[in-house]
Amino acid sequence: MDEKLKNADYDADKEDKDDVKNGVGEGQLTFMLVLCTATVSIGSSGEFGYNQGVITAPSVFIQAFINETYFERSGGKQLNDEALTWLWATVVSIYCIGGALGALAGGYWADYFGRNRGLIYNNFISIVGSLLMGCCQIAGSPEMIIIGRFVIGFSVGMSLTIVPLYLSEIAPFNLRGAITTTHQLLITIGLLLAQVLGFFAFYDESTWPIVLGLSAVTGLIEFIVLPFCPESPRWLLIKQNQEEKAIAALRLLRGVDDVVAEVDEMKLEHQHEDETEKVGVLDLLCLRDRTWLMPLLICVVLHGGQQLSGINAIIFYSTELYQSAGMTDSQIAYATVGFGTLNVIVTIISVLVVERLGRRPLLLYPFGMLSVCLVGLTVSLALQEENDWTKWMGLGFIYLYIIFFAIGPAPLPYVVSTEVWSQGPRPAAVSISIQVNWWANFLVQLSFPSIQGAIDEYTFIIFIVFVVLTTLFIYIYLPETKNRSFDEIVTGFRIKGKNKENVEHEIEDRYKAQSLANDDEKNGNDVEMRYSYVNRGQQTDE
Repeated sequence: MDEKLKNADYDADKEDKDDVKNGVGEGQLTFMLVLCTATVSIGSSGEFGYNQGVITAPSVFIQAFINETYFERSGGKQLNDEALTWLWATVVSIYCIGGALGALAGGYWADYFGRNRGLIYNNFISIVGSLLMGCCQIAGSPEMIIIGRFVIGFSVGMSLTIVPLYLSEIAPFNLRGAITTTHQLLITIGLLLAQVLGFFAFYDESTWPIVLGLSAVTGLIEFIVLPFCPESPRWLLIKQNQEEKAIAALRLLRGVDDVVAEVDEMKLEHQHEDETEKVGVLDLLCLRDRTWLMPLLICVVLHGGQQLSGINAIIFYSTELYQSAGMTDSQIAYATVGFGTLNVIVTIISVLVVERLGRRPLLLYPFGMLSVCLVGLTVSLALQEENDWTKWMGLGFIYLYIIFFAIGPAPLPYVVSTEVWSQGPRPAAVSISIQVNWWANFLVQLSFPSIQGAIDEYTFIIFIVFVVLTTLFIYIYLPETKNRSFDEIVTGFRIKGKNKENVEHEIEDRYKAQSLANDDEKNGNDVEMRYSYVNRGQQTDE
């Protein structure tokens, strides 16, 4: 990888910077932008976080319900422990399988229906899944829990693909990172809500079906409010060629009538995007365009690294550490809620600082610190039989781990995976990214108990290896994407064989061509001639 992408040190040309200052890149938080962000984040992202955590607290009651139902159906026979364990594992893991399949469909869904309508139609699926789980006890059917978990998993798998697309495409450049990071913020809030409600369900057996079905409420809210929100202007203009609708959507989102500069920037991306018509998952995996390799690697490594950093293993192991430290069940419940609260607070900080510090530092340094935390946790676990205080040291490293994870590795893979692509391949690329995330999550959940049984206190050494490799990849290959247009970021990958000066000249040519073309459109001249020289860099690169 050449130096400009390695260090992310190339600058946009002066004309580009002037354009950003004059409105191409800058924007403010408007009522409509906040409404769109809040609606999809609460209705889809929050729903994902909620369903991630809601199954844990009532697990004892759900397993008892499965056993009782089998007892009634079989005429007095009891399920053996092995069968019950297998059924419970199915309830938990079927959610990940549904999520992976939903992520596979999400890119096609978002391109066919649009980002806004795609999420509206997806609400039908999520509400059905929630109601299946919520009504299982009344119907006396444990199968409804399994089917409901699969359906809700499929729904959130699609929403995890569509929401980052929608948020990144409606946000102005200077707010894109913060707006897209709210996706992760609402995931953590949904998880915290599940932990709090699960705490009450733990003490009241009758409430667990209500807790399982409660996510239908957020889906219903999104279904009602989202029709009043505009569609993604980029999807309207670049994918649908509906310029008037794109302008109307931009005016609603920006709160101003003058959106010419931003429309011109989207036209520029459209003009130089050769693959906007049809780019599927297989096209990307087969690298139909060789310039897709590095963006695809960035997405796969960031999303895979997020899960293979061991976050779910940390959460699982924290309960054992609480118990070994002598905590009662109620104290563990409070500690778990505190765990979730810390996660939310640090994610809020990430939303506030991501546009100031940038994506690269918030991924590089926190990933590096995760390896330090995992080393400290491994040492404390290895010494806990000899010294009681090492148990508390282990808990300290777990809380430090959560802080560093929530500030960057948790939210920013969703941000970066939307920023390193042009409009054509972006949905398929995000779909692949989310699938990697789901399957890595599934792999950790499936293998962690066996690994723990085999090497016990040294379990986290495996995760240290993945974290170190991810950190090295970020250091070498990840460019900074803060305050850059999608077209500018993609240009950096496309002309990676040129030096810094040629990068700047290429970007300058693009913006000059767009400016001249705008003048020609006004004067009725031949626009195509103006664009003919802009592709010279691409042709020599090919």
